[in-house]
Amino acid sequence: MEVYRDRPADKAPAEVATATFSEWDAATYIGCSQRKLWGLRKAGQGPKFIRIGRSIRYPRHLLLEWMDGIAEGGAE
Repeated sequence: MEVYRDRPADKAPAEVATATFSEWDAATYIGCSQRKLWGLRKAGQGPKFIRIGRSIRYPRHLLLEWMDGIAEGGAE
């Protein structure tokens, strides 16, 4: 799967919109450190994730839902 990091999500191919991210990529995507994301997951406060074997994966749509849920301020 190709990753289009420089393209807006609405311009990305369909397979990118349903992509899953590694813990490192998910942390980068939401703008925090991998250690912070790990701490949030352990505390039950982070985004939902899936486990594939021993690997933790974050589907893009779940990261977006989580970020929407923690958004503060602004117009409704």
